[in-house]
Amino acid sequence: MQEDGLEETPQDLLDLTEVMHAFGVSEWNNLGPVASAHDGSSGLLVEIAGQRYILKEPPGGLLEEDSSHRYAFQRYLRESGIPVPSLWLTPQGEPALTIGEDVFELWQWIDGEVYDSKHPRSLQWVAAAGEMLARIHQASRRYPGSEHRWPSEVQAGGLVQGWLNFARAIADQSEVHAIAAALSNVIDQWEAVLPVAMMSIGSGRGLPEFNIHGDYTPMHLRFEGEAVCAVSGWDASRWEKRLIELAYTLFSFSALEWRTDSPLTRPLMKRGFDPVRMRRFLAAYGALYPPVPGEAALLADALMLVTPIITANGPLEDIFYAEENIEEILIDDVLERLAWATSLPAWLGRMRSAIAEMWECLE
Repeated sequence: MQEDGLEETPQDLLDLTEVMHAFGVSEWNNLGPVASAHDGSSGLLVEIAGQRYILKEPPGGLLEEDSSHRYAFQRYLRESGIPVPSLWLTPQGEPALTIGEDVFELWQWIDGEVYDSKHPRSLQWVAAAGEMLARIHQASRRYPGSEHRWPSEVQAGGLVQGWLNFARAIADQSEVHAIAAALSNVIDQWEAVLPVAMMSIGSGRGLPEFNIHGDYTPMHLRFEGEAVCAVSGWDASRWEKRLIELAYTLFSFSALEWRTDSPLTRPLMKRGFDPVRMRRFLAAYGALYPPVPGEAALLADALMLVTPIITANGPLEDIFYAEENIEEILIDDVLERLAWATSLPAWLGRMRSAIAEMWECLE
């Protein structure tokens, strides 16, 4: 199996035979490569005794060290009723297989509809996602396993500073003056509000903390009818304030447009977030897991904290990871998205009370 190429060679098929036999599988059907509708990741779909699985390689680097936590945490959540796909275990009972320097996982494939912001049921899906996140958080509060903490440099504050430094470097290197100036303005706006936001969150008392999903976005959910039927993508699971994950997910569902026919997640609105989606998500989440005293007032600060990370990896992704010359990208389109990003800190500041009330269900 190859992550980056979807064409299979005879050598790939020989490798697949070796992998499947090592998993203890003697008979299977190779259904071919499959790619995610949103995140571009790929794997090989196989059928074993009438059940489909996706064979893929887990992430490396820091996330590779998280494997024991991820497996134990997901198993606990699955036993708690969360629709987490199951893993095919090796004959030795291990959830992952190592052959040489390669590591493989064989995940249960769960059919379901992919989130699309233009889908007729998208508002129902937003509410379903909020309810499912609350269920995950409630279950995680009772998790008897260990607290899986990431190093400080890759926690929220460290990640944000890293992205700001990266953005500043991109702005300095850009040969298009209008884009360089607009991106520098975005960074200036973020840097002006982030210290206060981080201090406010840091001064919060009694804020719930537990192991979170880590990347709870539309690309990792599947839907059946109006309900969530699968939650995948647990590679970034770690110990964190639930406020951070709530903000990250709220941003993903109410600020970004997810389309199955486009890899770029554009802003949903000309300015700010979609208030209808914000209200749907927070009402569904808050009905199961309301804020503790003082927590709702900090949600706008948490949104400001996660904004640089999600924006750089979403609406501005083609600027940060351009595979073509920036001059070849439609300049007006880029400047429009940069204007949206520039306006976010001020918009969140104006909406602070309204966002807190949505979570507290005071409207």
